[in-house]
Amino acid sequence: MEAFLIIFLVVAFIIVMTTFDIQKKKYYNTITQVLDGDTLSYECQKTGISIDTKQRTIRLFNAEKDKVYSYNNIREINYTLSEAGKYYGNGTLRGMNNAAIVNGKEKFLANQRSGITILTDDIHYPSWKINIPIVNKEPAGNQGLCERWVLVFQKYVL
Repeated sequence: MEAFLIIFLVVAFIIVMTTFDIQKKKYYNTITQVLDGDTLSYECQKTGISIDTKQRTIRLFNAEKDKVYSYNNIREINYTLSEAGKYYGNGTLRGMNNAAIVNGKEKFLANQRSGITILTDDIHYPSWKINIPIVNKEPAGNQGLCERWVLVFQKYVL
């Protein structure tokens, strides 16, 4: 009976951790984009851009701040894409597990270094980083996503 309880607890723990991991991956990989109409927008990982082409304003936001700028307040847009290194195990089950953990952390760190950067003339918030997904399933990937938003800014804002 005691062995059954231990096995049950281990299986329950694995199910809970797997569900948590799936939700976390979904959060880091989900984007919302609107590329037509009077309002163009992009959101990923609690950061985003909303361009109102009629009012000629841009709303930039992240988890801590939310601000609206006129087109004249935007100085530049650029992006940075960082690649994650790849670690390999030593052939043992423990080595492969350790490599998988390190590779997951490296992808996360590369994602933190990557993003779309918008420079403003705001003294308090001169630079805004807009996050991109860790895994982008679009054919052009994150580079295509970033280039698309640079083009949007060039067409409407700059």
